[in-house]
Amino acid sequence: MLSLICLFASFAYSFFYPTANFYSTVPLTVAVIGFFLMGTALFGYLSFVPHILFGLALGAEKNAAIFIYLLPIAIATYAGAKLGVALEADFRKQKYFLNEGKKILGLLALSLVIAFAIEVAMPIIISYLPQDLWGMSVKEGKNVWGMFSQLTTLIKN
Repeated sequence: MLSLICLFASFAYSFFYPTANFYSTVPLTVAVIGFFLMGTALFGYLSFVPHILFGLALGAEKNAAIFIYLLPIAIATYAGAKLGVALEADFRKQKYFLNEGKKILGLLALSLVIAFAIEVAMPIIISYLPQDLWGMSVKEGKNVWGMFSQLTTLIKN
């Protein structure tokens, strides 16, 4: 919950005071993996860091897609924090990690599938949403499918 608050706070700050950020060029699917990994780092205590960076990037762009991205972000962060806590409990020999590992990987897979579906369906989503939403608009960012197609053209050449 603290991570999502950091996401919205950094979005609001960057909305009014735009900042340059490298995270704006990262596809949602890659960002979801980053949310998961940072949720795992230090047993879930660093999960707020990518949320701040992502909020700053979307706020500077005045991108209302933050509301669409919430579900995969929340699931990936929860899965990462749950993995961190499960690893800590296994380290302290309180629980066996593999009992929860399948659920955690399932949550990660679910968040990645939702993120990829959002990336692919974003042009359709944009066509149905209003163009001006309180000074914001939904903008399509990079997607993983486009990155793979660029990579295959580079490999062929």
